[in-house]
Amino acid sequence: MSRLKYWFPKLVILNLILVFVVIAAGAIVRATGSGMGCPDWPTCFGKLIPPTHVDQVTWFPGQTFKAGEMIIKDEQLLVALDKIKTETTFNAENWKVYEKHDYAIFNPFHTWVEFINRLATIVLGFPVMLMFGISFLFWSEQKKNITLSALVVFLIGFQAWLGKIVVDRNLQGTTITYHMIGVFAILAVLIWLWHLNKKNAIDTNINISPLFKNIVLGSVFLTLVMVVLGTQVREEIDLIAKTNADRSLWIEQLSNMFIIHRSTTWLVVLLNGWILFKSFKNNWFKSKVGRITFLIILEIALGIILSYLNVPVVSQPIHLFVAALIFAFQFDLFLSVRGRVSM
Repeated sequence: MSRLKYWFPKLVILNLILVFVVIAAGAIVRATGSGMGCPDWPTCFGKLIPPTHVDQVTWFPGQTFKAGEMIIKDEQLLVALDKIKTETTFNAENWKVYEKHDYAIFNPFHTWVEFINRLATIVLGFPVMLMFGISFLFWSEQKKNITLSALVVFLIGFQAWLGKIVVDRNLQGTTITYHMIGVFAILAVLIWLWHLNKKNAIDTNINISPLFKNIVLGSVFLTLVMVVLGTQVREEIDLIAKTNADRSLWIEQLSNMFIIHRSTTWLVVLLNGWILFKSFKNNWFKSKVGRITFLIILEIALGIILSYLNVPVVSQPIHLFVAALIFAFQFDLFLSVRGRVSM
């Protein structure tokens, strides 16, 4: 029993690492436009292992298809009604049109980028379930481990369901934004679990003002707001890119959402600048605050690159990944200062 308890905090750290892997994979999917690489969910073109060549999703005589497998014919996505072997002529009675959306394009690169993204989420599920199982060993001493582990399981299940909705709606609406918020919620719960179980407890005698704690909490929410705004901007860029391949014109076609996102950066600088000043003046968690400050500077630099260098593909996933790191370190800082308040 004690041996399993020993592994619990290590599983929390492993899950945190895997969540960042999932964030990176999802960011690459968005940056490469691979979100519809698999037009269905949880399978991909009706297959457990995605197709690698256009012949696998194209009708021609002598092929065998299982029920539910898909082909693209006459710019439509068709689903096999039963196991069939194609004859010399196409028989429409063996197929039905896929009705959830009308996206009917096969690009093997996009397909496998999206499939690897899904695979990363599946891999995350195993240590999460193991963490949940081990959490029950803490029944008598730390019931929060059970509650928070169960919350992680629920959130990952919710994310999987939301992923299906995103695909079914052909990446339309605000589902992508909700999907992103869900990932950040998982990050927050795992960091909370890590704080509950780490051995090197922080000195509780540190005196920190209530204002500092509240500003740190405000910085966490501000980062989340920036991520939501950034996701909305990204959705606009996706729509613009469908009709205009010239990247140099993308930024000027964005709505006021981009202006709001960019302008809010000044509030981020002011808020975190104040935190940096107070931290170094009073010797409050200087290493944590210094790390956050460095990441914010890096994030601003990436934003400038995206704005003035025509939204380079490589910068987009890094921009989101750094935002996730900022949120994680800020939430860690908040949990560190929480409860250590002097009047």
